[in-house]
Parts: sequence; structure tokens; C-alpha cells
Amino acid sequence: MEHVRPMRMDPRLISRTVLAVVVRLGLIAVFAGACGASVDMTPPPSEPGQPTTAFGFPLGSFAKELQDPDNGHVRLVWTFGPDGRWTEVPFALDGQSLHASPVRGTYAVDAGSLTIATDYPPGWGTSEHHWRMDEDLLWTEFVGSDNPSDADWFEPLDTRPWTPIQ
Repeated sequence: MEHVRPMRMDPRLISRTVLAVVVRLGLIAVFAGACGASVDMTPPPSEPGQPTTAFGFPLGSFAKELQDPDNGHVRLVWTFGPDGRWTEVPFALDGQSLHASPVRGTYAVDAGSLTIATDYPPGWGTSEHHWRMDEDLLWTEFVGSDNPSDADWFEPLDTRPWTPIQ
């Protein structure tokens, strides 16, 4: 029996047209593989609405505007994270310089109460609030605090709801 050697592919034996088609197909396969690896083609889940805690308290960022006696017209943003962290960030709305820094701490909720404990700035204390949702608006009502000046701060805040930031 005669031994047959495999045919060696010599580039000179392939026409330029065939070579061009093979190269293009190879590039298309590489490109498609790279794109397919980085793009999830499954359809996104339907929008379930705003995430909430087990008690239905909304997570995410909420804002309201106010006239602050010390800082003028500001937008105050409260953010509630799923890890129990809370922040309050003021934004100047009239180009003024703010004499306020972001505030951060933790929060705890149950079916109708919200407790905010401030870590920074130190000494700002812990405040208690009632909360409720009206569609996507968050309403808070100040109950008490270990900081006596909190009542004056929260009174004007409680007159309007917190609007979600998308």
C-alpha cells in the first residue's frame, strides 16, 4: 500500500479571490465572536419599578427644593442605599456658594418609621421620622431627634414630598 502524504497548503496555490474570502470570513468570525462575548443578547427583564426594602421603603435618590436661610435656594438630595447607608447632598440652584457639606450615615426602616443616624459631620445625631409613599413620592414627617435644632430644620422639609430622581 502506498503511503499518501497530506497535501501541503502552499499560499501560491490559492487564488487571491479565494484568499480574500477566507480572510474576510476569518475576520468576520473573530469580530462576531468578540462582539458576542461582550453583548448579552437576552432581552432585559420588564421594569419592576423602584427597588424597595422588605417594608416597602424605596431605595434610590429623592430630591426637593427649599429656601435655606443659610444657603439660599437649594436642591437637597437624599439617597438610600440597599446596604443601609444614607446621604444628604445639597446643590446650589442660583449659583451661590454653599456653606454646607454632604451628610452621611445609616438608616433603618420598618413599616412606618425611618431612623436616620448621622456619621458625618460628627455630632449631628439621630432623627426619627414617619414615612409613607404616595405613588412614587416619598413623604416624611419629623417625629423627634437627639439634636434639639432638628425640629426647625425638618419642619419646612415636611411640607412637600421627596421626588424620585431617575
